[in-house]
Amino acid sequence: MKQYTYIMVKPDGVEAGLVREIEKRIKNAGLEIVEFDVQKLNGEILDEHYAHVKDRDFYPEMKAFMLSNFVVPMIVYGENAVAKMRELMGPTNSNEAPAGTIRGDYGDKEIINRNVIHGADSPENAIIEIERFFKIKLEQPK
Repeated sequence: MKQYTYIMVKPDGVEAGLVREIEKRIKNAGLEIVEFDVQKLNGEILDEHYAHVKDRDFYPEMKAFMLSNFVVPMIVYGENAVAKMRELMGPTNSNEAPAGTIRGDYGDKEIINRNVIHGADSPENAIIEIERFFKIKLEQPK
């Protein structure tokens, strides 16, 4: 089933010049980038996005990292886009991500949240995150 997903190249991926490489991997997987932007995030949107971990000890450091530079959010579309992107990205912990995945190839092996890329974990969350970062209403295809 064709669907939308939300992807964000994090500050470390932008700083390392990986946006084009990530774009190439997305296209090579048969997916289409239908929208992208370059944004400097603010604390309010990060608190909303990371509400599920906002009270954890590591959050202030993660928030500072996400505020440290620009990010590149993307709307990606295609067959099983959420699952395909999760596979392309690899596990959140770059130490567990196999070679050939974005996080396995480029993620920081010392600092877990510096893993180059974020991706929605479900079709439902993809729509929520697309609305949050792109300020547009979108529905998954039926």
